[in-house]
Amino acid sequence: MRMSRVKRRRLNLQRRRERMHCRKKAAAALLTGLAAGAPLRADAVTLNVLQDIYGDFDYMENNLANIRAFDLAKEYVGEAAKNAALAQSYLEEAEGICREAAGNLRMAEENRQQAEEQVRLTAEELQRTRAERIRLTEQAVASQQAVADYLPVWYEAQAELQQRLDVQQAAALERPAEAAAAEDGGLSLRERQRAEWIEAAWEEAGFENSRLPELEMRFAASAAAGSTGDGLSEAQAAIDAYWARMEQLEAEADAAREYFDSVSERLDELKEQCREAEEAEADCRRDVLELELELARNKQDVLDCQQDVAICQNEQAEANKACFQALLERNDSFEAVIEAKASLLHLGDGSGAQNRLGYYSWQGAAAGHQLYDAYYCYWAGYGRELSISNAYVYSHTGLADGEMSGLTDTTVSAMYANKHPVYDVRYGLDVNLPTGESRMHDNAVVPDYLAPYGSLGEGWNFTPRLEVARHVDKYTAWTWRSAYAFRGSYANSWDDPASVVHPGSIWSNELEYLHTDEARQYMVKLQYTKNSRSSMTGAVNNYSFTEGDGMAGRGCFRSWFTKLDSWAVYSAWSYDRAAAYDDAAMGGAGVHRLYYGGGWFHRFDDRRQLRLFANWLRAEGAAYDPLTRQSYSSGRRFSVSLGYDWRLDDRNSLSLDVERAVMRQQGDANYRGWGVMMSYNRSF
Repeated sequence: MRMSRVKRRRLNLQRRRERMHCRKKAAAALLTGLAAGAPLRADAVTLNVLQDIYGDFDYMENNLANIRAFDLAKEYVGEAAKNAALAQSYLEEAEGICREAAGNLRMAEENRQQAEEQVRLTAEELQRTRAERIRLTEQAVASQQAVADYLPVWYEAQAELQQRLDVQQAAALERPAEAAAAEDGGLSLRERQRAEWIEAAWEEAGFENSRLPELEMRFAASAAAGSTGDGLSEAQAAIDAYWARMEQLEAEADAAREYFDSVSERLDELKEQCREAEEAEADCRRDVLELELELARNKQDVLDCQQDVAICQNEQAEANKACFQALLERNDSFEAVIEAKASLLHLGDGSGAQNRLGYYSWQGAAAGHQLYDAYYCYWAGYGRELSISNAYVYSHTGLADGEMSGLTDTTVSAMYANKHPVYDVRYGLDVNLPTGESRMHDNAVVPDYLAPYGSLGEGWNFTPRLEVARHVDKYTAWTWRSAYAFRGSYANSWDDPASVVHPGSIWSNELEYLHTDEARQYMVKLQYTKNSRSSMTGAVNNYSFTEGDGMAGRGCFRSWFTKLDSWAVYSAWSYDRAAAYDDAAMGGAGVHRLYYGGGWFHRFDDRRQLRLFANWLRAEGAAYDPLTRQSYSSGRRFSVSLGYDWRLDDRNSLSLDVERAVMRQQGDANYRGWGVMMSYNRSF
């Protein structure tokens, strides 16, 4: 039926819409939990493996995900336009199918009438055949009865013949000896006696032929006279009586045999008639069965035709509904085109949150640990982005008064993006809210190579940002970032309550080259940080200084060698000059750091990924930062890190990272440590 084609068309349109919405969902899923990129850090610090290094590879992967999402969004627009055209064609086709459904209904009713007529004819033929079968059955039964009735006659004739043969055989056993001898020689007794007389007379006559008549007459007279002898005549009479009896018995046996043959012939005729009657009755029975089967099939044809009529009636009703449905689907398709274009225009808009729980522990010159729980929320829409982040930290350095706990400063960021096909320009502002405690003991300061949080807070900071990106092609872009941080004063000494730090401003610049395609990803960054004059006032400390400028370069590379496996390497170099004091010599010569490492990524499927990395750090030089109160010296660091990413669904994802590190510094400051970080991302 043609109505099935309407259903196929609707299913096809439905599948296309499902694929279209899948592309829309896939584009949204690819953007789930993705940040716009790690902001440019105004201060130069030691790189953290679990956050910074993995963050670079995540940044490249997220950029590729953005490209995929953009491609899917464009396909979504194209699919929506095609679906609109299909919906229009389906509407026109549905109108034609309405007319065809009415024709199918008329044809089904005609088929039903023909099937009912065929049932009537088959029933009449079956009735006639059944009557013929009854007649043939009666005839076959009569033939079988005739054979049964005639069998006693055949048995009687057979018995009579057997009896005659038995009598004849018994009589043959009682024949006289003379008869047996005569039968054995071929001559009777009289004939042998006569032959002996003739032979003797012939010999007496000297075998002369002229005397034959005389001899015959004499021997004839002798034979006549000899035949009257008592002995000879009695023997001959017995033999003649025997043969006469045997001839009579033979005649009786022949008569019995002829009668038995006639009876057998009649019996065979009756059996043949019976067989023919049975075969005719069997043929008629088969005809009845065939007609019954044909009648059943014809009745089934009637039921099928009735079902076809019902189906055609339903299809006619569905065809009328399909026209109306096709009209609605066409309108929905036009609305989907508008929605798809809006989705492409607002790609990446949405909101989400991230919770990061980390724990670091170390043993060495002192045994300590740090636990933190960080939160990050963002909203993006209409080219604007807002985010807020905060953390709770608890740590202990293992030294006296080495405990630090509480909230960190809260960072609020806002950014506006002005996107173009070739150039993208972003304007941003970061505000540091002093929600964390800035005063702390020197022993509570955690070195940044042991844990990510060295202190809890600073003062009010305002950092305007500018970012310009040039897209070389679909997968390649140059990006320049610049940030200028205005930092407010804050108290930082636990021992000197009157001590206040007046940090200087920081101007940071970064140039990035990024290429991400389906086969490989690589990124190169160059950074330069310029610090202005800072000062510290208080009862104990009262001096001015300038933090050392910083330079850094970083490169990452990742390549797939199978569909699910890829290898990655990275290397970074940084140089931080030591702080210069106004009334003293420079505090150290600065620190050179060299990072390098490599690893392996394995994707189990589209939702799960495993990471394994080996990381090295080599530092040379010495410096002291009066703001963070951290000392830097030469040293080595080696670590092995293992990570697992799991995207639970289109809106939720988890990641777990573990690092085992060994650190050797100048002097006796050697450490062994563990780092564990678990992140949960939720897209709203």
